[in-house]
Amino acid sequence: MIISWVKIQWISDVKGYGLVAAQDIPKGTIIYVQDGLDIVIPEENVKQLDSKLLDYVEKYSYEDYMGNRIICWDLGKYMNHDDHACTLSTGYGFEIAIRDIKKGEEVTDDYRIFSTHHDTDFSRGPQKLEDLSPWPNELIDSWNEKIKEALLEIENVKQPLIHFVDKDILQSAKDFKKNPRSYRCISDALPLRYKLLTKDPRA
Repeated sequence: MIISWVKIQWISDVKGYGLVAAQDIPKGTIIYVQDGLDIVIPEENVKQLDSKLLDYVEKYSYEDYMGNRIICWDLGKYMNHDDHACTLSTGYGFEIAIRDIKKGEEVTDDYRIFSTHHDTDFSRGPQKLEDLSPWPNELIDSWNEKIKEALLEIENVKQPLIHFVDKDILQSAKDFKKNPRSYRCISDALPLRYKLLTKDPRA
């Protein structure tokens, strides 16, 4: 479920439709949580789909850490990618605003965290995590730092989606402020196909 503080709007001929903030959204606000109405398609079933349905799935789905394709039942599926997104998926299973988002601003996320099938750069062509050079760990470190900063604000802002977050997961996210070592790394949310990529050969 996407937060109700967004609306769908035509962004550009390149991007098509996207989401914009219908009101100011403070840093630390939970933006999206998967719920029981979202469509879950196991990875092994994707290739069995009719070609027209497959096109829809490829465009509007994201991948969870098990490789399942998830299609949001609401406006969440219209959120566009940005290399400098204002929200990020987390190791806690929800997406969070990593900075203040102003009313009228496009609300974006970073497809590279949860998608092995999308082209993520609208101007330069495919920029999937597996295409990055020299190594994706530096990007993951950057994501983690932004998420950690946002988690510190999670109890300081209004959270319309809080009742859709598992209680234990929510408590774990809150505990980070008192115990930084308890942080759930974004690597926990990456699709299985990325796991090998995030084993830094420098280690």
